Amino acid sequence: MVRMEALWRRSEDENHRKNLHRRLPKKTAKTLFAALKTKETEKDVENAWRKVFTEYYVERQNEGYQIFSPENVDGFISVESGSLIFALRILLEFKRATDLTKTYDRARITCQCIHYMYKFKQNGIDLPNVIVGADEDQAFVLLASNFYKYLDEDKYNWKVAPSDAYKEDPVLMADLQDDANLAVYPFQFVGGNENERYNSLLDLFDSIDSILNSGDQHSYKVTVSPATIVGMFDQFREIAFREPNKIKPVKAVNMFMQMLTGKNDTDYYFLPRNRNLYRLPGDEKVKVYGVKLTTFLDHYDRNFTPKEIDKLTAIADRLIEANERRYKGDFWTPSIWAHRADEMMQETIGQDYKNTALVWDCAAGVRNLTRDYSYKNLYLSTYHQDEIYLGDGYNPEAKAAFQYDFLNDDVNLTPVDNPNPDEWKMPNSLFKALQEAGKNDQPIVFFTNPPYGTANNVQADGSSKRGIAKTLVNEQMRQKGLGKASQQLYCQFMFRTLQLIQQFKLNRAYVAFFTNARFFAGADYYQKFDDYFFRNFKFVDGNLLNAGEFSDTSDLWPITFSIYRYQPNDKPQHEYPLSVEQSYLTVNGTQQIKTITTHTMQMVDEKNTLSKWVREPLATQKYSVANYSYPQLSSALKVAIGKNPYGRLYEGSLGYMVSNSDNIGEGFRGVWLVTSSAYKGHGFNVIPENFDRACVNFAARRAIDPIWYHNQDNYYRPDVTNPLFSEFVNDALIFTLFENSSFQVAYRNPEWSNTGVTGKWANQWFWLPIDYVREEVEDNPKLRLIYNDLRGDGDRFVAKEIMERNFSSEAQAVLNSANKVWRQTLKSRSAMFDDYPEFYLNAWDAGWYQIKRINELFPASGYDEFKRKFEILKNKIANNVYELGMLIRDTK
Repeated sequence: MVRMEALWRRSEDENHRKNLHRRLPKKTAKTLFAALKTKETEKDVENAWRKVFTEYYVERQNEGYQIFSPENVDGFISVESGSLIFALRILLEFKRATDLTKTYDRARITCQCIHYMYKFKQNGIDLPNVIVGADEDQAFVLLASNFYKYLDEDKYNWKVAPSDAYKEDPVLMADLQDDANLAVYPFQFVGGNENERYNSLLDLFDSIDSILNSGDQHSYKVTVSPATIVGMFDQFREIAFREPNKIKPVKAVNMFMQMLTGKNDTDYYFLPRNRNLYRLPGDEKVKVYGVKLTTFLDHYDRNFTPKEIDKLTAIADRLIEANERRYKGDFWTPSIWAHRADEMMQETIGQDYKNTALVWDCAAGVRNLTRDYSYKNLYLSTYHQDEIYLGDGYNPEAKAAFQYDFLNDDVNLTPVDNPNPDEWKMPNSLFKALQEAGKNDQPIVFFTNPPYGTANNVQADGSSKRGIAKTLVNEQMRQKGLGKASQQLYCQFMFRTLQLIQQFKLNRAYVAFFTNARFFAGADYYQKFDDYFFRNFKFVDGNLLNAGEFSDTSDLWPITFSIYRYQPNDKPQHEYPLSVEQSYLTVNGTQQIKTITTHTMQMVDEKNTLSKWVREPLATQKYSVANYSYPQLSSALKVAIGKNPYGRLYEGSLGYMVSNSDNIGEGFRGVWLVTSSAYKGHGFNVIPENFDRACVNFAARRAIDPIWYHNQDNYYRPDVTNPLFSEFVNDALIFTLFENSSFQVAYRNPEWSNTGVTGKWANQWFWLPIDYVREEVEDNPKLRLIYNDLRGDGDRFVAKEIMERNFSSEAQAVLNSANKVWRQTLKSRSAMFDDYPEFYLNAWDAGWYQIKRINELFPASGYDEFKRKFEILKNKIANNVYELGMLIRDTK
């Protein structure tokens, strides 16, 4: 699609260029260049340029343009009086022997034009919307409305003749030389070959015409905010590049920011004789649509204050789209949290750490972490070369700012085996500084916000980030047996810092990272890594902040900024007290941080997890996969269509419980139950032997409402010796039957059967005895289909269990109210038999999910009562999850 759009734009541009050639043939250009070459006076320059402007706008365009000289200007082009169309009004000013690459000479011409505009305004003449200044070699174009602001100022000397204004109005000249809107690079008509000069002239007129085509006579001050800048960047990407598939997002952002702010116009500029090439450092040239870009940028007043430029650069990371930084899981760090990180490091490392320590931000991006401070020994590296350019001007005191792949560069080298710094990708100065820090026991701080992506992050469209974690560090972590955490990029950064600390003997080292807080919780995914890391580091201090504080990230999980001191030990920590913090706006509009609570995250040993406990009965014997046809489900009634389902249904299974991961957050999204197999897997078969445990697992994980700061906490196995446990099991059974993610359905589909009867799939989670159902339907002719369906059948597994158990008052109340809803909806079933066959409502053992479908169309009067009773049971279960030790309460 991107390539097709690029081809379409190229074709459109070629047709547009042909039209320019017709209106400005090469013969006209040759005549102009010859006249300019032989000029003797300023009037000769004026006459040559007026002739070509007259031919282009007056003689070869039927829009009613005329050229004249009100207030003795060199030329003013506008439509005849009375025209209703929006048209160009071009103010022309020509000079001889100027150098329009110099700001002073452009300001000189512009100063004269502003004085002309002042006279226009005084005498009721429409103001120009375009200013063109030119001499015998060059020309420039300005959007006149960017300079209207000067007309209302009293501080300028409006009494002087416009031609003398550059000498007699020094205040205006000084202001103009500071005006970023004058930072344009002129079109060149000398040097190069004839075609290059001709194309440059075409670009000049194309730039002027583009203002007419935009229909926009006004300029806008760019509001420094994510909303406006992101919108501008989207427009920029649409119009900028002739070969967009070759431009990586970081390079696009760098070019956009340089064009917008003009921070470095000596290394970034349009080539004077080919505006369709944009020069970057290293003499790299990018193919662009120069005229469109110039026009786009001219529509914005770019007089940014230094503070505004800082803000723009700080949010540059937001513009780097999903196909690169988002793909890798990079997120920029808001300034307020960078400042908070500095406070915490002063408290734990030392008030003067910025002067005493070697500080290395090894994923520096555009230097959001360090830009507001000065460091005596600072090193900055980033994966993206263009981010080096974007961050240029910040932390000029840094010993080195360099492109560096922290997870691949130098990974197979050691200072013992490779003592020559020239063999290393890192700068010699950093190599030597690390050596000296090790010898002199100097503190070193690895301070960064590393990327958070993994190879297994599946996107909404089913794609994944496969490959981003395949680094040399990943391979070394796998060789050390560090498990699944080897896929996490931030864990790879932590591992790599430890390597460097050990290799360079940095005994006073600190790691100060922003990371996902999930690794604190251990369990299957992180336990091996946690054990390795915390045998080498001591947790010193940390906080939790909502990921939504960062740009374009979910607000459902916590990020931690934590500080770890290198301190090898035999007993790794298992508890990590963290202050829970959030930012807020004061009444004065300033942003502050407050602590809302303290939360202790605990590393749960894999063998003690709820996930391990619920699966233990399945590990005691081998189960056969069902030899009958069964649906692979993605929800209660939706069959997943795919060739390689992950779920497998065992012979005699009661259903499949998806139970992803072991933390609170995934419990809310990744725990659900079906009466066949689940296509996605990530769970287990429910069989009689693990039935109670399955219900405990489901209830514990679904009853806890997630709060962002404990979303990554893992569940422990329950304390089965606690007297509350037996009641909890029965409460959990009732909860599992009627909770919204319990998708129990009885299917009547000719393709599936678990009963030996073709087309009949028994719902073993149906809770009512078959005799009770028979009594309710046998005398109602409209329910004959249900009566026929129960012939020769028997009670389901759950119905038998319920008859054998005693329930708490809360669970019994839910069961009673559910039975009432079942009876009330029964009479409405027949009305849905024909219209909704996909609900299988003719099944006598139709599950609670199916009952709710009836209730949606024919509401039961008892349903609200059911919801109230269920909420009471849910709250009781949530409380007892903590009482049974499955989660640990924070101490107040």
